[in-house]
Amino acid sequence: MLNACAVLFSGHNERAIVTLCRFFHAHNIPFVIVASSKDDAIFQTHWRAQIAMVREGASLTMALMSQVAHVLQSRMKYPVFCPTSEFLNQFVLANRQAMIDVGWHCTLPPAELYCLLSNKSSSPACIEQLIGLRMPAEQKYDAWAPPCVLKPKSNVVKGKVLYPVLCRDSQALAIAREGLDTTQWFAQEWIDGQSIYLCAYVDQSGGYDSYWQINLLQQPHGKSMVLACTGENPGVDVGLLMRGLHRLGYRGPFMMEIIRDTNGQLYFIEVNPRFWGPLNLSLNASPALLHRFAVDAGLVPQMHTMPQSAEGIFWYAWAYGAQVDACRTYPAMPEWLTGSTLTPWLLQHDVYAQPDTIILSNSH
Repeated sequence: MLNACAVLFSGHNERAIVTLCRFFHAHNIPFVIVASSKDDAIFQTHWRAQIAMVREGASLTMALMSQVAHVLQSRMKYPVFCPTSEFLNQFVLANRQAMIDVGWHCTLPPAELYCLLSNKSSSPACIEQLIGLRMPAEQKYDAWAPPCVLKPKSNVVKGKVLYPVLCRDSQALAIAREGLDTTQWFAQEWIDGQSIYLCAYVDQSGGYDSYWQINLLQQPHGKSMVLACTGENPGVDVGLLMRGLHRLGYRGPFMMEIIRDTNGQLYFIEVNPRFWGPLNLSLNASPALLHRFAVDAGLVPQMHTMPQSAEGIFWYAWAYGAQVDACRTYPAMPEWLTGSTLTPWLLQHDVYAQPDTIILSNSH
């Protein structure tokens, strides 16, 4: 009889990969890593012993997935897919049956539902129907005007993952339009305010665990969050949302970003149906979240009680990522975290500043 074994593809969403390594190790859950190349940073961590394979190229193929399955089956295990990036998820959604046929266990929701929630053009109507939370006003196609955010209607086009483009002024908008097929994009009004993440996992029976992440510092152009902390629910009916997702047939990790403007109004921004970069917060803020994922994926036996969250505020930082110029500071950034106090705080709470990844701290 084969036993379940989680498979992590490093090289994408690396900070989430490190968190999953920590979780699996702490709970004695079998896992292996498929490194992206021989230069993958995972070789500089405590988890290098878990590397089962090194990919020969950037692309994903069924030949690779078959090879991974064969390696694990020779060890009396079967591979369990972990949804850690859009790039990976899109491949699995397109090849789900072929992967199942060679022995993979895939817990992703149906492709149509995944795309409904993930695509920037379809998710706003879905979330509004479920909980009444609206997106920022959409601009008319022939009247895009700054400040605005350009968003792709679909996340992946011709195998390329697309990301929103922030246009604060006319020059930025003009430059952005030059390189876009504007028929495949739309524009929303820019909302100044506080970015907040709802981080959750919904299992196949509709059970869920969640916590709130208050974003404090972000790389320019809407890229990675480099400083965040746990916080309170800003006014979303999480139970109603999770029940609605379950009715639709959703299961899996679920991260929803909202913006709270200066008047306290909440706006829906986007959904990511995969594990998020600052996942390390979950280990303290909601340890039951990853436990629920593991049980749902068949990685550990069901327990009678879920692990309990610890008390207090927890912090996430990516010190190396914060070294870029012009990071965006959000309103919730504490006044005492300015100037000379910021860098030591980033280093203290750096996701890599732990014994298992210390070589990478402030350098990756």
